[in-house]
Amino acid sequence: MDFAYTENQTMLAESINRFLSARYDLPTRKSLLDDQPGSDALWREMAELGWIGAAFPESAGGYAESALDAFVVMEGLGRHLVTLPYLTSVILCGGLIGSRPDLIDQMIAGELNLALMACGNAPLHSPRYGQIKATRNGADHILSGRMAVVLGGDRADHFLVEAGGTLYLVAADRVAVRPFRMIDHCGAAEVTLENVRLGADCIMGEQGGAIAAIETALDRATVMACAMALGSISHLILATATYINTRQQYGAPLAKFQVLQHRMAEMFIHAETARSMALVAAMSLDTMPDPSQISSAKAQIGRAGRYVGYQAVQLHGGMGVSEELDIGHHYIQLTMLDRLFGDRDFHLRRYADLNQGLAA
Repeated sequence: MDFAYTENQTMLAESINRFLSARYDLPTRKSLLDDQPGSDALWREMAELGWIGAAFPESAGGYAESALDAFVVMEGLGRHLVTLPYLTSVILCGGLIGSRPDLIDQMIAGELNLALMACGNAPLHSPRYGQIKATRNGADHILSGRMAVVLGGDRADHFLVEAGGTLYLVAADRVAVRPFRMIDHCGAAEVTLENVRLGADCIMGEQGGAIAAIETALDRATVMACAMALGSISHLILATATYINTRQQYGAPLAKFQVLQHRMAEMFIHAETARSMALVAAMSLDTMPDPSQISSAKAQIGRAGRYVGYQAVQLHGGMGVSEELDIGHHYIQLTMLDRLFGDRDFHLRRYADLNQGLAA
């Protein structure tokens, strides 16, 4: 199987790396956390550069030839520790608004951010985080409830709210939002709905058909989370290799010590195995998404991220956990991505369940 990017995908990857290298270093990342206008301007610029359009096919107003176009973008964002909600808004919620071309157009233009509130069996949100209930009053639907953790909810213009198996579009000014940041500095919010009255025009897709649609969107988002983790893993391997080749110990670079060469080799093997599995899962999205491949890739990414992140921190010594060096930030990002959309243990169990019949 050919895992090489096409010429267009390679050009996209290079342009993303150039732009973010020049415009989004670690101090800028930190300053933008408290600069909403600045991060909004960066988001619009990303849209103008076509990065959001890479997540949608030409038939929907984008330009993606395959799922690998969005995969390339996600890998670049992960490599540069970008905290903007591309994964939760564009990838996850973008996969749920196919019935509303007007919303897709706004999203591609950088004018719309969405956040998902779902409490079903999907691993994105556990029921312990809250519950949303829907009741009927004539032709109207009334939503009430609270969710303690809504990823990307801090800057959402609208929320996609699952209640009773139906997905509703709710404007942010109809709900109470308490924003906060996760440990990886990505935004989230506690969101409360109090008797929010909606008409039938706010229903997304088919009434009662939300769970299956959310599960499909979650599988796609899981693959893209793998791509983001690969960006971090690739950066950590390169940064660590550079460091041990320049850091002197006993009159020689650290890279001269065989035990450290073995560690670097293991880091590379973990990374390449995870990359191959993630690319296979991504390619399946264009035909028939394979949940088994997606879960195996997510589990392997979790294993690779944990190993590579730990070794990178160890080989950098005390600097590996300093705020001034990006090594620790990448390790935190990898830890969060491992838990996002189901951690390694969840996906190992899912993989076993999906393949139980084959084993028999």
